[in-house]
Amino acid sequence: MTKKRWLTIFMLFIVLLSGCEKNNSDTLSDTPTAKDEEYNLMITNNSPLDLKSVVVTVDEKDTIQMDSLIDSNIKLGEVAKFQMKNGKHVFKVTLNPKKNYSVSREFTEIFRKGIIVDYEVIIEKNEVSIKKIKDNE
Repeated sequence: MTKKRWLTIFMLFIVLLSGCEKNNSDTLSDTPTAKDEEYNLMITNNSPLDLKSVVVTVDEKDTIQMDSLIDSNIKLGEVAKFQMKNGKHVFKVTLNPKKNYSVSREFTEIFRKGIIVDYEVIIEKNEVSIKKIKDNE
């Protein structure tokens, strides 16, 4: 009986030592990484709303194609990141807050390599608003 108990304890010890996969600290931090460079459209949530999702729908008029890009669970101060093709695009940003109504706004923007276009979500006069902040070169 004691051999079985020791064997069970030993196996349990091995399983506990192997552990689970740890979270990579780079994915949890807000510091820019090399992977961030592939994103050129960023939408920062500077409102007290928790956003269930942020959807960017690109209307490519030449090819009659609609592409939707989705980022989810964006809290206060967090950023939704999207990769947009270089060139001029007409796109619509739709915010889907938790326990609130959806808000959308259409934009026209020229995307260039190495430049990040930054928008923010804020509340002005009790209305949710999406505004352009700046281009980061």
